[in-house]
Order: sequence, then structure tokens, then C-alpha cells
Amino acid sequence: MPSAFNILVIGALFCVVMLLVLISLLRSGIPGVREWSIANGIGFFALVLYACGRELPELAAYELANGTYAGASAAILVGFRRFFSRRAHLRPLMISVVAVTGLIAVFHYAIDSFALRTVTVALYQGGICSLIAITIWRSRQAWRSHYPYVFTVGMAGLITVGHAARALIYLSNPAELTSLLQPSPWNLLFLSAGTFVLPVLTIGAVMMVHDTMMAKAEHAANRDFLTGAWSRRALFELAERELSLARRTNRPMALLMLDIDNFKSINDTWGHTTGDRVLMDAVLRAETAIRGIDYFARVGGEEFAVLLPETGRTAGVKVAERIRVTMEGSANAFHLEGQPDTPAYTVSIGLAMLRDSDSFQELMRRADAALYAAKASGRNRVACD
Repeated sequence: MPSAFNILVIGALFCVVMLLVLISLLRSGIPGVREWSIANGIGFFALVLYACGRELPELAAYELANGTYAGASAAILVGFRRFFSRRAHLRPLMISVVAVTGLIAVFHYAIDSFALRTVTVALYQGGICSLIAITIWRSRQAWRSHYPYVFTVGMAGLITVGHAARALIYLSNPAELTSLLQPSPWNLLFLSAGTFVLPVLTIGAVMMVHDTMMAKAEHAANRDFLTGAWSRRALFELAERELSLARRTNRPMALLMLDIDNFKSINDTWGHTTGDRVLMDAVLRAETAIRGIDYFARVGGEEFAVLLPETGRTAGVKVAERIRVTMEGSANAFHLEGQPDTPAYTVSIGLAMLRDSDSFQELMRRADAALYAAKASGRNRVACD
């Protein structure tokens, strides 16, 4: 059976490993990583103090070790709060760490009781873990994939229950358990579980960071970097899926191609920064005129496409006209004082309906031909294939 010293040393080494992993993630800029790194650094120091308790002065072995580990727990909670953009409550947490350290001192110098010191630490650690579980659960609307968050909530909840059980057992057997390094079965069991709390919670945190990074990478690949509209690559992937579904269900589908009129003149007259603002404004306006199941994508320069699933010709023309009128409304846009103006602009729109033999490239070609017809007939209008 491993000794308490060995368990604590292994736990400290795991904290170092998790610290190195977190340091590699600092460049991601994701909130919480810095605090989790600090927590594991502090946790390593605390576990070393616990392991060397018999060789250290009592102040270091009791008050410093327990106060430091309480600080590590508070820091990991702060990391989870900041990851989900929630208030960290730093001052109350700092006060709680001081309070725990003070209680350890009371149960050391005034009432020398290892059981009460252990109960104090168990209740504090259990409270921190319950707050972590609550923080993650209350933020479930922000979850991207479920596993990392469910895992971390589950671990935090399990640790909370474990600390509650530890407090009850140590209160009911105060005479039998007299030292953290005591080689009794109960002590080694709870010591083993408690030592790996920080690494286990950090594993959950790392999985959450990885999930966030994957979501950001997917967004960067599928969204236009300037406007936030779907990218050309994403549009083609979405279109293949929608075409397959339309043919399977025998439902109509329309494609709009639209182009900002005289965009080169806007860039030449107002500058490219203003041109970029026009593109972003166009996307915001268009998204107010389409449904949630429609896809608005930037396919190049000032040209956009709108894929309209389950849409017939009449409905497609209505959507196109709604977008055109919305863009035309830029001439009457309200501009905030001190903010740069966006010049008035219009769009020309081409509409094509899906045919049985169409590939998406063919559908786009016909919608593009309709767009050029709209431009040739005077711009700021809708033309149908």
C-alpha cells in the first residue's frame, strides 16, 4: 500500500504536469487558463508542504499548508467563473481563504484537534467544488459539446459528496484519526481522493478549453472573417446537404445572388475602411430579412449568396425584394453622433430555382446570370432566371 507521503508527492507531480499543459494554452487567450495555471502552481506548493509536514515547523505544516491549498482551490474556482464570463468575487474568496486559515489556527493552538482541522478543510473544499459545479451547470446554454462540461460537473459533484463524507467520518471517529500522514485505510482513501482534486478538475478545464478552441477554429473556417456571414466554403458544404434533402423530400429551393451596386465607387470615394463597413452593414441588414433556416454567405468581394430551403419562386421573390428594400433603406439610416457614417447603397439581386438536374454550381451559375441581368437593367432590382 502506498504511503501518505508517496500519494502527496504523486499529486504534486500531477499538478506540475497540469501546470505545463495549461502554460501551453496561455496563448489561446481563453479566460480562466491563467487562473487555473496559478491554482496548480499553488497546489503543487501546498502538497509539498503536506508531504513534508513532519520535517517542517508546525506553522508551515498546518496553517501555511492548509491556507495555501485553500488558495489554490479558490483560484481554480475563479478560473471557472472567468471562463464563463461570470463575476469572480475575488474579495469574498480571499476572505474565505483567510477564514479557513484562521480556523485551522484555532483548531491547532486553542483546540488541538486534527479531526476539526480536517472537517474545516473538507467543508471548504466541498463548498468550492459545489460552486464550480453550480457555475458550470448554470452556464449550460454556453456549452458547445456536452461531454467536457458534464464530465467536469460530475467530477465536481462527486468531490463535493466525498468531502461531505470525509467530514462526517472524521467527526464520528475523532480519536482514531490523528494525522494527515497516518497510514490508516480511511485516511489513505480520503487523502488519495483529495490529493487529485486539482488535477481532475484541471483535466475538465483543459477539455473545456479544447472544446472552445475547436469551436473557434470551426467558426473561423465557416464564417467570413470580416462580416461574420457564412464563408464560400461553408456555403458549398451546406448547399450539398440541402440539395440532397430537397430532392429526397421533393421540396423547392431557391438561391439568391446579390451584389452591392457601384461598390468600387464607394471604395474610391470613401476609402476601403468605409467599404468594409458597408459590407458589414449589408450582412446585418440582410439577416433581419431572412429566416433562421436560410443561409447568408459572402462568396467574394461585394458579392453574397442566400440559400433558401423550402422556398418556391413566389416566396423567393418576396425575400429578394425584402432584402433589396432593406438595403435601400441605408439611405435613411440613423447614425450615432461621433460614429462614422456609412454611405447609402443599393443591391442588385438574381434569383434561380433548383431544377431536378441541377448541381449547386449550375444553380449558382443561373442565379449569377440573373444577377447580371438585374445590373444590366438599371441596378437596385431583382431579376429571375
